[in-house]
Amino acid sequence: MGHNLLIILAMVFTASFVYANEASEDDQALPAMVAVDEPLSDKEPLSEKEPLSEEDDYADILAKFPGLAEKIEAEKYATKNPYLLLPHKPNYFMPLTYQSQINQEEQEEFYDGIIEENTDAEGEQEGFENTEFVFQLSVKYIIAEDIVGKNSSLAVAYTGKSYWQAYNSDISALFRETNHEPEIILGFAPGFSWSDHMSVSFTHQSNGQIGNLSRSWNRIIFSTAKVWPDRILNVRAWYRIPEEEKETPNSTEGDDNPDIQEYMGYGDVFYLRKFGEHSIGITMRNNLRPGENLGAVELDWTFPLPGGMKGFVQYFNGYGESLIDYDQYQERIGVGIKISDWL
Repeated sequence: MGHNLLIILAMVFTASFVYANEASEDDQALPAMVAVDEPLSDKEPLSEKEPLSEEDDYADILAKFPGLAEKIEAEKYATKNPYLLLPHKPNYFMPLTYQSQINQEEQEEFYDGIIEENTDAEGEQEGFENTEFVFQLSVKYIIAEDIVGKNSSLAVAYTGKSYWQAYNSDISALFRETNHEPEIILGFAPGFSWSDHMSVSFTHQSNGQIGNLSRSWNRIIFSTAKVWPDRILNVRAWYRIPEEEKETPNSTEGDDNPDIQEYMGYGDVFYLRKFGEHSIGITMRNNLRPGENLGAVELDWTFPLPGGMKGFVQYFNGYGESLIDYDQYQERIGVGIKISDWL
């Protein structure tokens, strides 16, 4: 599987440069992103003979891509409202997911002192179930605009992803794992033909645990995105900020997971394609190590539901779905509802 992921990763990178170099009609129609001061619906129609300005041309593209228009308008409005939080990453609820295997060794070791109290009538230890409720909540707040040039912004964000044993009454339906990810993000429009948006962020990610259950790392993440009327390509690369080695395995200070990049890699590639009201997204990671090639792939299919809601199906295969299991190979498939999406 690892070699296949590496090949796919190379293909996506190649495709991104091909798209950037070819002057397609979509590329020519999409100038650098600029802020839209007025709602698109209030703009008067332009005469066919009147030449389009850069902002009019951009608005025309956004009219064909309403999801992106709504997102930009909402973010611009949010900078003027100190009480408004915006969606950051997708927000969703997956009430039904099935995971092929759940790692319980770490929890068994941590709760060794009370494990005898959680046994059934036959004396067998009760444990986690493969069926879980998974949900993600992600918000951001724009602190300032135009701080390093027009169309730049400084934002803070938080993403929380939880793995809930909602149907496991034997262990009180506990939350098996929650990953917390606060960020500080500087975003800007670079003005390159191959990139419509770039960002640099400081990201902390941890699971809020202690002892042998603790997982955390700090990263500087560089991101670049190319947008077309019906698709997005986003490439990220990160640098992990080094930490000191732990004196003992249960020490509260030091690196909880020194080998995490061997499983999580040094970046990821996200590609989203719209097909009317449907969309298909793929996220890929790879450690780019020929000898011990490891990575992950996540597939999403989003589709419309009655009442303007969105349903989706998600499939994950690989390493690093959650911090507690970053070094465990897993497969998961789930179905749920999206509250907000990338577009």
